[in-house]
Amino acid sequence: ELMKFFHAADIHLGAEPDKGFPWSKERGQEIWDSFRRLIRQAGEEKAGLFLIAGDLFHRQPLMKELKEVNYLFSTIPDTKVVLIAGNHDYLKRESYYLRFPWAENVFCLWGDQEPCVEFPDLGTAVYGISYDRKEITDPLYHHIRPQRRQPLEILLAHGGDRTHIPFDRSVLEQAGFSYVALGHIHKPHVLADGKIAYCGSPEPLDLTETGSHGFYAGEIHPVTRKLINLQFIPAASLQYIPLAVNVSRDTTNGELCDRISNEIENRGSQH
Repeated sequence: ELMKFFHAADIHLGAEPDKGFPWSKERGQEIWDSFRRLIRQAGEEKAGLFLIAGDLFHRQPLMKELKEVNYLFSTIPDTKVVLIAGNHDYLKRESYYLRFPWAENVFCLWGDQEPCVEFPDLGTAVYGISYDRKEITDPLYHHIRPQRRQPLEILLAHGGDRTHIPFDRSVLEQAGFSYVALGHIHKPHVLADGKIAYCGSPEPLDLTETGSHGFYAGEIHPVTRKLINLQFIPAASLQYIPLAVNVSRDTTNGELCDRISNEIENRGSQH
């Protein structure tokens, strides 16, 4: 049977995009709403694993937020949730993350010495490293190798730039993981075919984050241990769309207003 997983990251619960604009609060709420939809979908599609590759929260999580998130995870008891902390929600010494009583299906890779969690029923082991500070310049993921604890082995990783755990793509490619689930870059893209991917953030967080946003759903073959299917699933409630309108000396304000509102209408006024 194929091992089905969802790969999400950079959810940034608690963020208020476009601060100072009238819709900012609404955007903050939409991040929570789309996260709820994501969890529900994982349950409906009976995903074995729900991977969160860092930055579930935009900042240090509050106790009441952890309770909400934990409740959502508990609604999909047959799906194992595995998460690491990213540079935004890194593990401060007094972080609520560290002493929170999670639901039985939630597994946090908080340790720094190559933590790994095994799921014999899925034939899968998941490795990952959490941030304990905002910036880490060591290429920590270069030192992790699959230990052959389970037939399928997955790496959860967050970073990829100079100050956030830099890595060399080819080193990750040759490490021998069935899949590397990346977070930190908010745009979805596949780095190595059938192996390594950034899923991007489920909701765009500012006007530079144009294009489609969502998460990946994938399946790994238990015998060949290879990813046989990776599908990007759009999840965002809206997009940021750059709009250029040509004007001349003869363009009147009225005409410009009409043209802009027609363009917005055509592209979807929720964006």
